[in-house]
Amino acid sequence: MIEIRKLLHPHLRSIWPQVYYQRPPEGAQMPYAVYNLEVSDDGEALHRILLDIDGWDRPAGDTMPLENMMAILNKGLNKVTLTSGKLAVSFYLETRLALTDEDPKVHRRRYTYQGRMFERGE
Repeated sequence: MIEIRKLLHPHLRSIWPQVYYQRPPEGAQMPYAVYNLEVSDDGEALHRILLDIDGWDRPAGDTMPLENMMAILNKGLNKVTLTSGKLAVSFYLETRLALTDEDPKVHRRRYTYQGRMFERGE
């Protein structure tokens, strides 16, 4: 999972600077996105990845900044293949959800991607 994060994190940050792994730092500027990974291994060279990107905002007005951030992230990630010397990972958008938060002032979106990772043999 470390190799995937080394490849994915800089890519996501190049698309939107306020992207964090699992939880944002205190005082993070909104809107921001938090991502989480799950990796399953088939025992061979193929790994399946489930990538959740949660968008958060506390807008003074409408949800357009949040929607724009999620659209920008999706454009830079959906059907994209990231490569390094050791691996290649492709992501495909699976679901888009509008989530309800306990705080009615907070708006959230979750985009879930299915990923396939192939590792090169030594």
